[in-house]
Amino acid sequence: MKTQALYGIFFALLAHSVCDVRPALADDLVGVEHRRKTIYRSPQKPGFTSWVGAWTMPGGDLMVSFTQATGPAQGRTAAPREVQQKLSWPPPGHPGYDMTGLDLRNVHLRSTDAGATWREASADRFQSCMNGVTGEAETALADGTILRGVWGFYLPYDDHLPKTGYLERSRDGSRSWGMPEVLLDPARYSVWPKRLRVLRDGRLIVLGGVADVAANSRTRAEYSGLFRPLLMVSADAGKTWTGPIEVVPEQQREGWGGEEFDAAELPNGDLLCVFRRQPPGAAGEVRWQGVLRKEGAGWRAGEPGPAPFPHSGHPELLATREGVVLHLATTAIHATADAGRNWQRLELPGTSYYPRSVQSADGRIFVFGHLGGDDEYGKVDQSIVMDSFRLEKRGK
Repeated sequence: MKTQALYGIFFALLAHSVCDVRPALADDLVGVEHRRKTIYRSPQKPGFTSWVGAWTMPGGDLMVSFTQATGPAQGRTAAPREVQQKLSWPPPGHPGYDMTGLDLRNVHLRSTDAGATWREASADRFQSCMNGVTGEAETALADGTILRGVWGFYLPYDDHLPKTGYLERSRDGSRSWGMPEVLLDPARYSVWPKRLRVLRDGRLIVLGGVADVAANSRTRAEYSGLFRPLLMVSADAGKTWTGPIEVVPEQQREGWGGEEFDAAELPNGDLLCVFRRQPPGAAGEVRWQGVLRKEGAGWRAGEPGPAPFPHSGHPELLATREGVVLHLATTAIHATADAGRNWQRLELPGTSYYPRSVQSADGRIFVFGHLGGDDEYGKVDQSIVMDSFRLEKRGK
């Protein structure tokens, strides 16, 4: 099907699915008071600090998490051949992506003054040949418990850990973590959690990728072609889960090619989703979008189609107090007030890499990410940066 025809079908279906949403007002909003500051640098240079998570604690404190690596860039022992084959890592010709032998930590920072200053809350160690296994999927519950999602497949040196997606809880501000809580039966599924979000009614959703194959039964390269979007929901703070709930129609699942997507809760309980995926019948990666219609305690898959954004890492959405949903990316920041039928580009700079965003009680929007990209260790001086701004009515 030609791209133009595909766009036409998609927007016709999307218009039908959001006919009960009020007219777009995103073009009435502007971003103001934009600031960017570096909030963390590695103790060594060039620094490796990547894959940020961000959330707000119940009392209003801001927290971020990220992967840090330190140690020699040369002369380290490489991952065993069987580990390299299983993880399809490092990429051919780029041995510097092998993180074996480095001091790897999940660093957590906390700010009690709305991002003005930051202190280190914790930095727990892990071992892997990969350059990150957690951080992006992290949030706080109403009682202050921090919950994080882990992709256990990326921890080949810890035999006791599940080699699928699981959750860990911290009841002391990230200083210690409980036992792994597996999301789905590892005999039937492989799960990669990439987002944890709390809905307005207090329920928790996990987003990411799911494949209908046993945990640890495929190579990383094979998993890349098997993952389809994962959505699960919990009404008891993640103790039990319903799902997986299908996010895309059956005819689109095969060859979807990716676990990265995000969802924003709309006023009527629907979920606006933006996906990173392989385009049907073509090479490369693209952005798609769609709306999941709320049905009872769950959602019904809509018909996703192309989004008006270029590919730019993991999608990031933020449902704001002003009633619009933001799509934040390195390329630009856009807003929609009608569930994605129309998007308005804001006059703000693009974000840092793999952004995560939150909005504080006073309306300020904070966006965290890292300078650099998916970089080979020791080749780029990365750092963690914070953008902040407000949304105001145009001409105010």
